[in-house]
Amino acid sequence: MIYDVYGYDEPSLGDQPGKLAEALGVEWVRHESDYRGVYFAARPRSGAGKLRLQSNDLHDGDEEYQQEPDFPECRYLLFVDKFDRPDEVRMRLASLPRWRFLYRSVVE
Repeated sequence: MIYDVYGYDEPSLGDQPGKLAEALGVEWVRHESDYRGVYFAARPRSGAGKLRLQSNDLHDGDEEYQQEPDFPECRYLLFVDKFDRPDEVRMRLASLPRWRFLYRSVVE
């Protein structure tokens, strides 16, 4: 299974959820959690995988920390999990140059 992470370094998401939905052909479902705050989740229309768009800044009670501390400049993260064709997702995201690929994890 492949897990990719992308980062966005602007202080606000602005219209990015809509641009991502258009580029990736998904519809976001808005969620709210004490842990992640407001975040968005989606699944592709066909095939396997899931997407999660969330802030890099998380809260656990009174403690604040970053989901990806190696990328503190990234205010928002896009997690691309278990897609059949993750490189196709990367090609689609190329149309959104403010989103940059951070890393890939492969779990067998």
